[in-house]
Amino acid sequence: MFQKGLLTLVLLIPVMLCSSCGRGEHKPLVPVLGRVLFEGKPVPHALVVFHPLAEEGPQTVRPRGQVAADGSFQLTSYATQDGAHPGEYRVTVEWWLTRATAKSPEGSNLPATNRLPARYSKAETSGLLARIAPGTRELPTFHLTR
Repeated sequence: MFQKGLLTLVLLIPVMLCSSCGRGEHKPLVPVLGRVLFEGKPVPHALVVFHPLAEEGPQTVRPRGQVAADGSFQLTSYATQDGAHPGEYRVTVEWWLTRATAKSPEGSNLPATNRLPARYSKAETSGLLARIAPGTRELPTFHLTR
């Protein structure tokens, strides 16, 4: 009985020591609002992703937001609309048209298509930059063109 309790304790200690691992231990975030317009009109349901200039790698946090009907978005890094880390970012925007019921003239399902020019889907070619500083609340509007 004593050995069984000791074994349980030995197995439980690492779990207890790591109970705080990966939980809420990140740099402070800034809640940020933005807006995206394409040819002067909102792009509802488009996906906006912020790619940090300072960090690259598999663990890099890339804040993102889904565009609302009015063109606005709020950034999410870890939890819904919690914001982004201060820093400089390249920004990408994709606006996928998905119609489960859309059919080609031949009767097959149509593939999803990005309604924006392809350059906006890559950080290297979008030309969109953003700087988030502590205290930043709202970003300038991203005006996308053909």
